[in-house]
Amino acid sequence: MDHAAFDADYLLRLQHGDPETSRHFISYFSNAMWLKLRNRVRSSHLIDEIRQETFARVLSHLQSGKPIHFPERFGGFVQAVCHNVMLEVLRAESSHPQTVDPPVDPPDDRVKFASDMVTEERKQVVREVLSELPDRERTLLKMLFLEEIDRAQICSRFDVDNNYLRVLLHRAKERFREIVRRKGLDKFLQE
Repeated sequence: MDHAAFDADYLLRLQHGDPETSRHFISYFSNAMWLKLRNRVRSSHLIDEIRQETFARVLSHLQSGKPIHFPERFGGFVQAVCHNVMLEVLRAESSHPQTVDPPVDPPDDRVKFASDMVTEERKQVVREVLSELPDRERTLLKMLFLEEIDRAQICSRFDVDNNYLRVLLHRAKERFREIVRRKGLDKFLQE
């Protein structure tokens, strides 16, 4: 159903609880609200909470008999209610922060950089693969895994924030793995 289908008759059916209209309303706006909220709200349970509260408020408004002056703009009305609910929920969440440990960057067990590379053979393989990486990626991997330099110093050196450092690190490790696979050196770097 397109936007032009939102008219006074649609709102009246919704106000009186017509099952088909109610199903359409929920189905149509669930997706529209999800698209709006997915980039603004990180938690899926908060997105569900915001959508449910929005539906409740819109239906409550309609059932109270309060008019919607421009039925053809009903979609905008629903999105405005959703926006206001989102702000309320986010404000409430920020005033009652959850005590969550900072996210941990899990170690990558596919390629062992530190203690597992004790043999000369492994060291040679790592040097060989590193030599084929672009300078920036080679420097990043050496600083982080071989020289064990603090991430804050690496961020400063590369003039990036911690989030983008993770992106650079992911790309460098993927390119490292790619070279290892291409050269058939997987067996040297496994446990």
